[in-house]
Amino acid sequence: MEPRTRIFLAAAGVVLTLAAYAAVAIPVVSPAQPAAALRPPPYPRFAGQTFEPSAAAFDPASGRVLVLSDKDTTLYRYELGANGLVLPTGERHHPLRLPKGVSAAKFEGLTRLPSGAFLAVTAFDRPDPAYHRLLRFSYAPGRSSDAMPVALDDDALAASIRGASGLPWFKIEALAVDRTGTKVLLGVRCVGQSWAAPRDVVYVVRCPLERRRVGPPEAVVRLSTAQALNGLAEGLSDLQLDADGSSFLMLTSHEATLPTREAHSGHLFRVPASVLLGPAAEAEIQLGTPLRGFLAKPEGLAVEPSGALVVVFDDDRDWKHLFAGYEQSDGLFAVIQPG
Repeated sequence: MEPRTRIFLAAAGVVLTLAAYAAVAIPVVSPAQPAAALRPPPYPRFAGQTFEPSAAAFDPASGRVLVLSDKDTTLYRYELGANGLVLPTGERHHPLRLPKGVSAAKFEGLTRLPSGAFLAVTAFDRPDPAYHRLLRFSYAPGRSSDAMPVALDDDALAASIRGASGLPWFKIEALAVDRTGTKVLLGVRCVGQSWAAPRDVVYVVRCPLERRRVGPPEAVVRLSTAQALNGLAEGLSDLQLDADGSSFLMLTSHEATLPTREAHSGHLFRVPASVLLGPAAEAEIQLGTPLRGFLAKPEGLAVEPSGALVVVFDDDRDWKHLFAGYEQSDGLFAVIQPG
């Protein structure tokens, strides 16, 4: 057993065995109630800054869990141990350093390349160029990371997604690569006439990847949670290759209109790599039974070489007010052991 795995198993208050796809009834609580009347959040907390954790990846060279938030450009660095996700001694949460004249906003996806470098993607949901970024960077403990833009054909990407949805607007929330690092997968969370009327979807756009350029889309694979979740269509919120490279692990999430404790939820699915890397089916593909269900909104997934998974949750401001001690600078996380 690896040393890190032994640490996880010893942390009884941190490591969670999550019930597989279980519907849980949670009573509605008004944010106006005193903190003493509120229950704790459903998973352990970890500290950030302007924090709505939206992406995660694992760096095996350092053993760090790297996290991005959709509220800033900071690369958050954590060590996972008996006290949960904590900032290691001698480390600091540094913003990504961007070239002069380049800005980035609303990070939604993060993944590690076979080379050891990382890719990060923004939401692509607004006209501002800052929201249309794919960045490449390297990470080393205790040091800032220089992020460089990766060229991407915006028009071809938009045309492929609009062709699949028949709608003009979309939002990207997931990013992954294949085991060779020659294909990049962009996950679409929602589509619509505009940001004001989003519809949750699970679309994966596959593009060829070279070191400094992403080519035009090769395929758009359309999947759905509706059959697996009794009609509920959740949106794709993260996608990562599993530890042995034979399949992809996929997070989906749901956010209801009213700010109740049951308004946030999500699931973890496994998808064979051939489904996303082979020829795209014309029909929408129904996902199978989820591996796990969640009582918060999962948006980041880090996969350890041991197969352990770290899930981070992007819970919005009003929802945090429904729980005791869930500060705006906090995020939630869960650890799922292999098997």
